[in-house]
Amino acid sequence: MIRNVVLGRVSDEVDLAALEAGLQALRELAVPGVEIELHAGVDLGLRAGNADFAVTVDLADEEAYRAYDENAEHRRIRLGLLGPLCSSIERVQFRLPTAGPASSGRTMGGPARTR
Repeated sequence: MIRNVVLGRVSDEVDLAALEAGLQALRELAVPGVEIELHAGVDLGLRAGNADFAVTVDLADEEAYRAYDENAEHRRIRLGLLGPLCSSIERVQFRLPTAGPASSGRTMGGPARTR
């Protein structure tokens, strides 16, 4: 399972109704042949410095991710509705651990990094 996480910051002059319309379009997105579990929402403002919105998408594998990412309607939403509202967008895709005792989420996967 692949999880795609998107964090965005909107420009100062953006109407939040326009942002919500873009997020709703994502929630309604259907990609033929691809099962998508997508959640999207505006930040609750519980902590200063947060992004303005987030989107998470769970997909079966890399092939499903690519089909989702390259889908014409997804590209229209991303580039035509959400992109123009944003001052920055960050993305990451990672593999979710398989079920079992070792997948409690307490350890980080991937190579260690030094900053």
